[in-house]
Amino acid sequence: MKCPSCGKDMEVGFLYVRGIGGSLFWSEANDTGFFSRRNLEQIDLGQLSVRGTAAQAVLKAARCRSCTLIAFEA
Repeated sequence: MKCPSCGKDMEVGFLYVRGIGGSLFWSEANDTGFFSRRNLEQIDLGQLSVRGTAAQAVLKAARCRSCTLIAFEA
């Protein structure tokens, strides 16, 4: 897989997201407070994980060692 940012080859592997809850949040805004969910879209890692999400989600991912971009499908 080629990096969409710099065009170099990416390493295929797994991204480990640790912590109870199994969720990431996405927003186009950069000013949402910690206790707010305003403007946030939840990405349910339980549906993406290759294993159960008791205390961590394991996602198929790729990373670019050159520019440090990490990519996974949501």
